[in-house]
Amino acid sequence: MSAPIEFQLFAPYNKGAALVGSFSNWEEIPMAKDEEGYFRTRVELEDGVYQYKFRVQSKSWFLEADQWVDVVDPCATDIDDPTQNGAIRIKDGDRIVDTYVWQHDDKPLPADRELVIYEMHVADFSGGEADPLARGKYEHVVEKLDYLVELGVNAIELMPLKEYPGDYSWGYNPRYFFAAESSYGTTEQLKNLIDECHGRGIRVIIDGIYNHSESSSPLTQIDHDYWYHHAPRDPDNNWGPEFNYEFYDENLGTYPARKFIGDTVRYWIQEYHLDGIRFDAARQIANYDFMHWIVQEAKNAAGPKPFYTVAEYIPETPSITNIDGPMDGCWHDSFYHCIVEHICGDTFDLERLKDFG
Repeated sequence: MSAPIEFQLFAPYNKGAALVGSFSNWEEIPMAKDEEGYFRTRVELEDGVYQYKFRVQSKSWFLEADQWVDVVDPCATDIDDPTQNGAIRIKDGDRIVDTYVWQHDDKPLPADRELVIYEMHVADFSGGEADPLARGKYEHVVEKLDYLVELGVNAIELMPLKEYPGDYSWGYNPRYFFAAESSYGTTEQLKNLIDECHGRGIRVIIDGIYNHSESSSPLTQIDHDYWYHHAPRDPDNNWGPEFNYEFYDENLGTYPARKFIGDTVRYWIQEYHLDGIRFDAARQIANYDFMHWIVQEAKNAAGPKPFYTVAEYIPETPSITNIDGPMDGCWHDSFYHCIVEHICGDTFDLERLKDFG
């Protein structure tokens, strides 16, 4: 039994696009553009897993005019790492991410004011100096969750999980915003980790990178200046193409960068049952209007359960968490540097400690 599966690509000002995939022996399948700026086509597919890409005439300034390029679907929810193709899974005639069944959605979780947050890099997480267990994958974190409970931790903040180039990174170079990093394990294993956390009363916050993307992220190849600033606004604090949250497309009545990031935030919260987001480089985002909007979108997606938003804003400013500020919390970077000096015995300044208390 096969079913018609729709493929779509939002590229409103590109002249042409086609679909290529394992289901067509990598031959082009034409796509037609509608009035909303989407190229669309339908393909009859049996249940199974398939690889695909889009072939599009680029509008990016660093390529020749209307040059054809192959790009991964910017909204691909899975990436085949060896080939760097998008992967799509069909079951019972529908697109699915996986078949994971959540077990602990009914467990009560701590309120925002009660959080004791442990920042974690999945690839390096260890259960202490004497930990004999393997590390590096979602399943290895599950094996050590009871260690975190013993520490008194009731929330973990996972360093960025979006698919990045290669198999080891801190994750601040996201390439595919809807796909979870495959070197850590499958989407089912990530969901199981989050589910097991919830079963122990631990909330899960992810580190969200919404200031920039990795330079080869699909949107950069499709039409760079439609989603990004043309050039870095602060070259000394630049980590990749920067999303342009100010640009408004009057023809389509949309903010393209806001739309894309809003879609990815809602997807991650709903698909992975997240309990919060840490917003990286909020100072570089430099747009409180956007941050108010995206925080509200996140909390709406989370529904009635508590959802915590925290900004990395260096140097810190009280305005980001004031009554009219967008975030629930903010990294206190000055406190960190002060307390480390005191813990390590490098200094002792009681008045300085009082200032940061």
